[in-house]
Amino acid sequence: MKISNYSLNYSRLLAQRKMDVFRFLGLCRELGVEGASLHIRDLESTQPDYLKKIRRAYLDHGLSVSMFTVTTDFGKPDPAQEFEKAREAIRVALFLGAPLLRVFAGSPFSEQERNQAFERAALAIRGVCQEAAEAGLPVGLQNHNHRALCRTGDEVLRFIRIVDHSNLCFVLDTGQFAGSKGASGQVPADLQSADPMESIRQTASLARYVRAKFYNPGPDGSEPSINYDKVLDILRGVHYQGFIDIVYEGPAGTGEDVRRAVPLIVSFLRSKIALGPSPQLAAQTTARPRYAGLATTSYLPDGEIRTETQVAFLEGPAVDRSGNVFFSNIEAEQILKWDPAGKKLTVFRQNSNKANGLRFDRRGRLLACEGGGRVIRINVQTGEITVLADKYQGKPLGAPNDLATDGNGRIYFTSRLANRDPKTGNVNAVYRIDPDGAITRILAWPAIDMPNGIVTSADDKILYLIDSDSGENRARRIRAYDLQPDGTVTNERLLYDFYPGRGGDGMAVDREGNLYVAAGLHRRRGTSETLDTLPGVHVISPEGKLLAFVETPEDTITNCTFGGADLRTLYVTCGKGLFSLRTRIPGKPAYRPEA
Repeated sequence: MKISNYSLNYSRLLAQRKMDVFRFLGLCRELGVEGASLHIRDLESTQPDYLKKIRRAYLDHGLSVSMFTVTTDFGKPDPAQEFEKAREAIRVALFLGAPLLRVFAGSPFSEQERNQAFERAALAIRGVCQEAAEAGLPVGLQNHNHRALCRTGDEVLRFIRIVDHSNLCFVLDTGQFAGSKGASGQVPADLQSADPMESIRQTASLARYVRAKFYNPGPDGSEPSINYDKVLDILRGVHYQGFIDIVYEGPAGTGEDVRRAVPLIVSFLRSKIALGPSPQLAAQTTARPRYAGLATTSYLPDGEIRTETQVAFLEGPAVDRSGNVFFSNIEAEQILKWDPAGKKLTVFRQNSNKANGLRFDRRGRLLACEGGGRVIRINVQTGEITVLADKYQGKPLGAPNDLATDGNGRIYFTSRLANRDPKTGNVNAVYRIDPDGAITRILAWPAIDMPNGIVTSADDKILYLIDSDSGENRARRIRAYDLQPDGTVTNERLLYDFYPGRGGDGMAVDREGNLYVAAGLHRRRGTSETLDTLPGVHVISPEGKLLAFVETPEDTITNCTFGGADLRTLYVTCGKGLFSLRTRIPGKPAYRPEA
């Protein structure tokens, strides 16, 4: 991430002729930032001779034109004048070589016509996108204040869907979502409990530019009303590598002078982003340092991987009350059963509809995610199958992948598919099935990328989700969420990032809350995944620290679960083999007696 400074921070000095754009750019150089963004209102002229001097000043100071901005209000009943402002800004942005033009959707003329204004503004911005696209200039929509049309993450996503133009991108303002201290305008009744951090989480993966708001920075440059540790954690979680643009809006007449405030803010941001990967991510991008100094024997005492049996490409192990291990042979469309005591392998179910993740419920029935599009429950004694989910809101599910349960009998499952257009069907998501059969979507793209393994913590208060995509700059991380008593999730945070190596696939949890994660590769497999993540079982604490690691002997490790009479045998599916290793801490029971 790189730091940029915004001309609008100095608008009062510019208006009073105590500063001009050239002095602003010189100040940016003195601050040591990498870029400077300009608002069209801060220019003395938009004529070519003046703009040429600005271009040269950027070059002389070694700065990038990080963004060009114009203030537009396409919510007006007649947005023609706003379109002309945007057209002029396009011309200037292109002359200066700006990579992006920021615009606002605007605000409704009245609350009664909010929906009409929303559609009207979307149509106008589509026109701006089309005109700018002819010259190769992306247009960035920014979220904006309590009265505006794009106040929440939901509204931003809806607006982008309606505009439906490939030249539109998103400019994330950390202080302008509903509920933010600095978002101007009276807070509407329906937004009284709006969580701006949740809106940031919803839209961060779409952000191509970030504006960091500061209102009353402390002596260290931090902003009391915005938790920038959380903001930067979210941005790192989506591998954001663009500009962080400083936007200082001190209280009129009482705030810190901009010439003193901005240097403090630069120092604060520099300490947080280190002008590159965070220290945590830097340590994780090289395989060997990641694994140095681990206390492996404290969690996996003998470190010996034992071969239980070998079959084909295996997934989704689950252990019943008798200690039998059920697991999926995906390519052969089978669910297999391994008896550890008798060393006997049998086929439990043929034609399994590409069954993947398995788990036993609290009554000892086998739950299965079928890649063919269903979540089912199987009576192990009779073989009777009950379909628990095969569609959501009338549309087919994608490929259900893995599942977890909680102490209340609820089921959480991940669904993965190629579609990313919610207008044509369901997207990548996490769903909850309640004991009464009701199905609720609790997480969905773009807030998550490619959901995979999922577990609940030992006390059922945290939901852990593996979000893992082999594509370039895609998610390869473990997310954690507070799991509420009603089965909803809040407070998303990044627990661990495997990028650029292969991320996690499946995982299990022990009674002390540590995660046992199947991740990594022996050999490249034609994707952007590197070999930085070693192949094997990674033990990760609830605080996100890698505690222990044991390598598995072949590709590709997929999942793991606890079993054995003492729940201290970890069964691991890897390539064509079912393996096991002993653990020092028992696992969380896969099932509990029915209340």
